[in-house]
Amino acid sequence: MFDIWAVSTNTYHGFSLEEALTGIAKAGFPYVELACVEGWTNHFSVINHREEDLKKLRNALSRLGLQVASISAHSDLSTPEGVSYLEKALDLARVLGARVVNTGTIEEENKKGILISNLQVLASEAAKRGVKIGLEIHGDFLKDGRAACELMEELNHPAVGINYDTGNVIFYGGVRPEEDVENCLPWIVHFHLKDKRGGYKVWDFPPLGEGDIDFGKIFALAREENIEVPWSVEIEFDGKFQHSREFVDQAVKKSFDYLQSLIGEEK
Repeated sequence: MFDIWAVSTNTYHGFSLEEALTGIAKAGFPYVELACVEGWTNHFSVINHREEDLKKLRNALSRLGLQVASISAHSDLSTPEGVSYLEKALDLARVLGARVVNTGTIEEENKKGILISNLQVLASEAAKRGVKIGLEIHGDFLKDGRAACELMEELNHPAVGINYDTGNVIFYGGVRPEEDVENCLPWIVHFHLKDKRGGYKVWDFPPLGEGDIDFGKIFALAREENIEVPWSVEIEFDGKFQHSREFVDQAVKKSFDYLQSLIGEEK
């Protein structure tokens, strides 16, 4: 169940895709989560890429011994533009062999009906492509596992699940992931492994092992339920993204070493 260990290239916000892939591979990770978020970390264009861009990406992945586990393609799913963007991301995932496309949802509760209607359409499109949609725990609408479970039960489609972000449930929901994750375990299709220091709305996401989250307990719960999904490390530091590339490389390597020691204990 612990076969797919990745790093989100969002960890390398402000750096090139080549720099991100190189650092991730050097640390020892075999997979990446490709950040394709317009206006934020857009390491590969979902909309405007050409065949030569795909070829260049594939060559870089092959050279570094990496595979794409998932794609981060956050958009506002209450708008036609957001829906169209996610459809294109699903196409890209199919081409690259990614299992999951992660996305945000909505920010306003009164748009929930539109969201569900759009997700029903997107779910069918995802199923056709053999890809799952991961709705990320992010923002005030989908702030924790309980809210995620309620949405999943209402939608109830096998092609749509939860991207459970262990740091975001503290930041947005003010709950502990070690306890909250049980509220939506059956619906999880992807994990963001994000460590955290401080509580609600405190932006402090250090390398794994340097925060307060008990990942061993989360792994044990996932093992009990036989959850087989990609696990993607995301480090967002202090939110200023002013660190050197060497600093980010070291943080990724620290996270890899921490996971190795933790999984060794699990075995």
